[in-house]
Amino acid sequence: MSVKNSKKKEFSIYSGINSFDKGSYEREAQLLLELGVDVRKFKNEYNPLQLAEIRKGIADKVDVNKYLNPKLSWLEMEEMRLEMRQGFDMSSYREQGFDTQQVFQIRKGLVNKIDVSVYARKDYLAEQMREIRKGLAISPDFPIIFYMDPAFDYMQMREIRKGLEAQLDVSDYAYVDVPYMKMRVIRESAEDGLFFDKEKIHKYHYGILDQLHKAFKDNININKYIQSGYDAEQLEEICIGIKEVLDLDKYISPDMRSDAIKEVRLGLEKGLPVEEYADSCFNWQQMHEMRLGLENQINISLYSNPLYWADQMREIRLGLEDGLDVSQYSSFMYTAKDMRRIRGQMLSGEFYEKSLVNEFTENAEDDGSKKANLLGQMLANKKSFLSVECGQMLGYMTLPPKARKSVYTPEIIMKFLEKCNIKSTIDQKTIENLLSHPGEKVLIATGIDAVDGTNGYYEYCFDRDNSFGFIENEDGSIDCSRLDAVNRVNVGSVVAVYHKATAGSDGSDIFGNVIPAKRGHEIPVLRGEGFMVMNDRVTYVAKYKGILSYSESEINITKLTVMSEVKLTDKIVRVDGSLLVTGDVDSGSEIHATGDVIISGHVTSSFITSGGNVVIKGGATCPVRGGIEAAGNVSAKYLERVSVKAQNVYANAIVNCDIAAKEKVKIVGKDGVLYGGTLQTSFGLEAANVGSKGGVKTTINLGLSTEFQVDYRNLQKELLRKEEELNTLRAEKERLQEIGAVSSREQMQWKIKISAATSVKEHQIEDIKKKLRLMDVTIENSNNATAVITEQLFNGVTFIMSGVAHKIENYIKLEEPFTISVDTMEEMIV
Repeated sequence: MSVKNSKKKEFSIYSGINSFDKGSYEREAQLLLELGVDVRKFKNEYNPLQLAEIRKGIADKVDVNKYLNPKLSWLEMEEMRLEMRQGFDMSSYREQGFDTQQVFQIRKGLVNKIDVSVYARKDYLAEQMREIRKGLAISPDFPIIFYMDPAFDYMQMREIRKGLEAQLDVSDYAYVDVPYMKMRVIRESAEDGLFFDKEKIHKYHYGILDQLHKAFKDNININKYIQSGYDAEQLEEICIGIKEVLDLDKYISPDMRSDAIKEVRLGLEKGLPVEEYADSCFNWQQMHEMRLGLENQINISLYSNPLYWADQMREIRLGLEDGLDVSQYSSFMYTAKDMRRIRGQMLSGEFYEKSLVNEFTENAEDDGSKKANLLGQMLANKKSFLSVECGQMLGYMTLPPKARKSVYTPEIIMKFLEKCNIKSTIDQKTIENLLSHPGEKVLIATGIDAVDGTNGYYEYCFDRDNSFGFIENEDGSIDCSRLDAVNRVNVGSVVAVYHKATAGSDGSDIFGNVIPAKRGHEIPVLRGEGFMVMNDRVTYVAKYKGILSYSESEINITKLTVMSEVKLTDKIVRVDGSLLVTGDVDSGSEIHATGDVIISGHVTSSFITSGGNVVIKGGATCPVRGGIEAAGNVSAKYLERVSVKAQNVYANAIVNCDIAAKEKVKIVGKDGVLYGGTLQTSFGLEAANVGSKGGVKTTINLGLSTEFQVDYRNLQKELLRKEEELNTLRAEKERLQEIGAVSSREQMQWKIKISAATSVKEHQIEDIKKKLRLMDVTIENSNNATAVITEQLFNGVTFIMSGVAHKIENYIKLEEPFTISVDTMEEMIV
């Protein structure tokens, strides 16, 4: 951790190894040295996790020599250490051939005083043992007989056990031939009050049963769709459509894949004319390209032909969006790759090569006339008479200095220009001007400039620049008058009008070559929720009364409930959408909203839960009880004795609060202050004044929360445990392969069980790795966490980062920003 403008002090905290972190071996070795163990004799044969088990064994005062073997995994060491610590001798089970994970489950049963002889059988895998143990842990009389058959895999056992725990009749699904996923759906449905008879259980796939369960919870009837033959994935899309009150029925059929139905649903959600592509003759990829075309407001009839492949459609769509003349490459003869090449050439201007006009070198027809001879001479010396400039947009003629009008007649001039392929309109006055100025260069022809089209654009019927939130004045003070300001709309309010792109007009040079105008680009339809497009396809109106938010061409309108105040007598206020309270929220109140919560007054000792942002113009004080939990941000004039969990937290003052921000905390204003309580922020803190004159204890934890770190370490440990279990299963699988052909039904069942368990374990490991990768991104972002203080820093404030703490001992008046950041390599304040 690096600190500027203060005295140095450092200490670090280490609580033991949980993974193969950098430097963990050295730290474990140091801890062992402190316990009197000379780690040099180990000769680096042990990894950090094994050293940790040796250290824990010494601390537990057990005989570590029994597992002081580098060939033992850390899991085996852990098991042996726990056995000695708890006073159990499990050697007899190992001699019988039970693996470490099986021994673990047997020991857990002994600890809980369970009759382990019920499941201490080698034909049970460790996971199966666990499910039987969990049942017996509830009661010695727990009816484990329903799932004791080793033919059940552990996931089937778990579903039967959970059903028994919920006091359900499991006889309808406690059969080996019922997959565990179907068991789960049957159990969860029964817990919610939906009971499937045996006919449905055997007739329908688990996916159909799952959709029936979801429809039951959402009070939706999908029986007619099931009878029509729609599968589970199709039903999922249909259910979403029904919940969103979309008229899917007229556009879908059972022969459409779920992905195709999804394309129809997405189109209806955006108010598109889906009848243009909702046809089973199109596959879902083709529908996707046509839907995107409609979203970008182009004419999809130019490629809505099922004979086009989807990637061909894509190239035509992109060309139309760029305003290109797609007829140049929309022939079926072109592959998508050819289309892409031609489209690229058209975009770069290489496709329209300018025609080179050949000079006339032919002699005039010998008709015996002087005019014909003169015309022939002019054509033979065309460069002396005609010059072309500005990309063939301007044509100049120069007659000989002594040219006579009686010789160079208008007829000769026009004939010459015709033979030179000049297509521009030339009037009589221009010819007369040329004849009146022999020997001078006279402009004789001009091309017509192309006029490019204009791009489509939206005219918004609300103030996009309306500044909400805190306004910082020039003197550094904060204006909170706009903190609760929002864009409010009524049912049918026009929120936006689209102005379509124009085609423009083509031009031409003096030779008549067309100069194509660039067609204006249509832009995509507006994204978001809470509005619809009228039949004119350009007018967007609000579907209901609500609050409008706008961001990057996305409009979201959430339903709005308005209350003058919230009192204790209102009990619990539950709102589907956003809530606007124009007054105060009295002590003892409780608010739950799926959208934003905006309070113009003050909040006293109340609980607020929001699926969006929380804004409190008057501030919040919770001396007795209360707190705020938001999926989005929390903004308030001040927060005092409030527990807050949010994405970001913004306030002019935070006093004696417990703040947990997934991202950042910002104390706004030059007089903004933070003191007392605890603050946890993953990405950083900005504040003018931190602490108080009285030295109130203020703890600021920058970086990952302890909860996150514990979850991360537990997940790492779980991964290592699963990998160890997978290795055990793979070893057994290899042993069975070496045996060769099975000789009994029992051996066949065991082989199938091991193969299935191996596959399940591999998927579990991959799921854990995915979670760890997502958490790694958060860790990477938190590594850059900093605290920036600009005005005053008082004693009593402690900053903690990555287990490194720095306590401010003396008051500091800052002349420049005070920045705190972590030095993870040194683990100290430098």
